[in-house]
Amino acid sequence: MRKGFFLPLALFFAVASFAQTGIDSPYSRFGLGTLAPKSNHTRQVGMGGIGNALSTNRFVNPANPASYTATDSLSFLFGTGVSFTGVSYRTTLQNESGNYANVSFFSAAFPVTPWLRTGLGLLPYSNIAFNLTATGTTAQSVRYNKIYEGKGGINRLFLGNAIKLGKNASVGFNVNYLFGRNNTLSYLYFPDSTNMATTKVDSRVTASAFSFDAGLLYKFDLGKETSLQLGATYGFGHDLPVKREFLVQSQFGGLFGEIEYVIDTIFYRPEQRSTLSLPQSVGGGFVLEKKDRWLGGVDFNWQNWENYKSPLYADSLINSWNVAAGFQYLPTHTAISNYWRKVFYRAGARYQQTYLSINGQPVNEFGISFGVSLPLPRTFTTVDLSLEAGSRGTTKSNLVRESFINFRAGVSIYERWFIKRKYD
Repeated sequence: MRKGFFLPLALFFAVASFAQTGIDSPYSRFGLGTLAPKSNHTRQVGMGGIGNALSTNRFVNPANPASYTATDSLSFLFGTGVSFTGVSYRTTLQNESGNYANVSFFSAAFPVTPWLRTGLGLLPYSNIAFNLTATGTTAQSVRYNKIYEGKGGINRLFLGNAIKLGKNASVGFNVNYLFGRNNTLSYLYFPDSTNMATTKVDSRVTASAFSFDAGLLYKFDLGKETSLQLGATYGFGHDLPVKREFLVQSQFGGLFGEIEYVIDTIFYRPEQRSTLSLPQSVGGGFVLEKKDRWLGGVDFNWQNWENYKSPLYADSLINSWNVAAGFQYLPTHTAISNYWRKVFYRAGARYQQTYLSINGQPVNEFGISFGVSLPLPRTFTTVDLSLEAGSRGTTKSNLVRESFINFRAGVSIYERWFIKRKYD
């Protein structure tokens, strides 16, 4: 009963924590915001984010739902993690810095029948968090400032099943529920005059819809303990219904902690319904593994964002792709080996062309990562740590270059739940 109560309780706190956002990226102002990585588990981040061909009985890998078949028949898997990120923002004229923290994932998996496994969890899909200021002068030589603020994002709640097809093949699918709310604000004010009102534009968008993705895995036995695993994934394109509340008003105050005094409502639309056309995605990869010693893999993913359509926004997006490579090593150990020979060591790298192209300049991203899993005594449960350093964007064409360091900490819990005991 305690274990049955734990799942919904953990899910409740995960949903509450996902609502928290901080300073993220000025690029999150465009499209759906900053898209979360496909493989978000702390262990996978330490290997560059590979997941299309990764199958393991130690944690849940929703990047390829066919991987759930690796969950053994007696175990229950649970994992969660948090991330802490520090970012420096640089243009040709100035530098800024910021930081933020949030829950990065929640996941669980368990057996249902001898041939069916189930995975579920909560992941971020996109994040919006920015605060920008632009300056200018009117035709009458009056100086003005314009502030842009945004926060929110879309979350992904998934439930998936996987089926074993013979000895070496498996297939799986996820049903995803996408939901979230984005709030963007802009203020136009005149810093040299106390008699000119501020114009405030407030846009609040809520979204909710179901989506689906599927995966295949096939394993080739190359020797007694060595294998090659191939994986493929497909995300179905779908429509995302959204509802927007839009308000424009003139006011005094309301900036920098001041009290807001509304003068007049210029425009108000309480409910504007529309649909965003989200594109399909494909992915593939391979993993070469020696059981209980090492594994290495490569992933490739592509998504057709040129087909993204939004009546609410005029953003023009490009097709995105990324390639990632990662490696994991476990030293030879026995029950009497010292502790550090029982630790998993990881390293990886990734390169991504995001779906943004601004002023004719693609916004690309690069990162290198390292990680470890620290086992707890007399259990398969581990504390997972990863550190990633990288950059996004460029200072060319009046854009922003972001340099980030992302530290993640998580736990992968392995429990023996489904055992029929002889003695009570």
